[in-house]
Amino acid sequence: MNVMKRIVLFTIIFVLFACSPGNLNEIELSNNLKDTNISEEVASEEQEDENDSKSNIKLETCDSLFENSKEIDAREFFLDLRNNLEETNRIDKYSYVLDEKNIARNGPFSTWIYEMLLEYSKKFKPSKFNKIKFDEVEVTLDSYLEYKNKLCDTYQNQKFNGTLRHLMIDIDDLLNHRNDWPGHASKWEPFPYIETGPNVINSPSPNGLEFYTKYITGGGVIIVSGPEIDDEALLQARKSSVYMTSTMPGIREILKDNQVRISLFTSIAGSLPEFKGEDEPGGFAMGMTDASMTANATWLCRPGNYDPGGDPVIHELVHTINHVVFEQINETYFYKKIYKIAENSINKGMFDTGYTQNLEEGQSQNITHFIGEFWAMTVEGYMMDKDDFKNPPYDRRESIKKIDPELYELITKYFPVDKWDYCE
Repeated sequence: MNVMKRIVLFTIIFVLFACSPGNLNEIELSNNLKDTNISEEVASEEQEDENDSKSNIKLETCDSLFENSKEIDAREFFLDLRNNLEETNRIDKYSYVLDEKNIARNGPFSTWIYEMLLEYSKKFKPSKFNKIKFDEVEVTLDSYLEYKNKLCDTYQNQKFNGTLRHLMIDIDDLLNHRNDWPGHASKWEPFPYIETGPNVINSPSPNGLEFYTKYITGGGVIIVSGPEIDDEALLQARKSSVYMTSTMPGIREILKDNQVRISLFTSIAGSLPEFKGEDEPGGFAMGMTDASMTANATWLCRPGNYDPGGDPVIHELVHTINHVVFEQINETYFYKKIYKIAENSINKGMFDTGYTQNLEEGQSQNITHFIGEFWAMTVEGYMMDKDDFKNPPYDRRESIKKIDPELYELITKYFPVDKWDYCE
């Protein structure tokens, strides 16, 4: 064999060896930064190229999703979009309806809204515009494109990982929905999530929220307060959050991705910067588009503050998990069951309805309010599991299991059964 043929043969063998599966894996590992000989600068450039490639794929996929949508008048497009949003928020499939003014709302509204937005955008797109005004709404081309990007992000990320919350906030902001609510997330920067363990640290408060000087995290939840709240209250709130989120798969990541925060206060919730004018004394839950949930720290049971009655952190976190976690994962099993269980308990006289709530002016307490509070109040009793903290029979786990086994099954589907010492 002459020299030239040997060279050609050697070259072919080398190429085949280099492209064999084992060596392809080595090349892939190198591209994925497994090869330690790649400099950080080169790795960074390759990562940027990869990110750009992913961005182009996402853009192309998103554009193809809406390529068959029909162009309609821009003003008509946004008017219909707002009407569809309002109609979706009125879906009563899992709600308890006493009459048109008294409804205990329940259901995966964020999932329903996302599905509505997606289907509407597949059907229609607005004609060319720079700015549209109607009623008190002003939509610019930039704000519409930002909304469309968030819709695309949510579609691309089927696990959502916070994208659903961002979409819900953006559609409200785009159409001035709930624009009179001071605690809407569009009006406040989110707090960063820092793993603190059981340690209260100085709060990394964003602009406008410097009021909060204390900060701790646990169970995927951020807990903050002003300087007047003692550290023990934040530690007790963290203890409850960690325990309550200890069994449901993925719950902590969902809470973290959706920037769930507990803001502790004294006196009334209106003392917090996001909720000026609110006279709520106990606390209220956080929905998908809210900046935070709130809880009265003076009501929290802890060393030196043993006050039977209830725990607003536990109570409002139960509501928050319903509004944020269950809405995101479309937990229809829960929505189908809970109000039927509540109505049955109330009709049998098992659930105490002798309490009063802090309602909006002009509202009168009725069965819709009791049904709406049933889940949070019974889980609150289950969590504390102590005499005198809630009204029997929903104050102890064993009594709940005995008199309302269907409720007990639902509670233990989502929350831990391990014993804990709620308040020493």
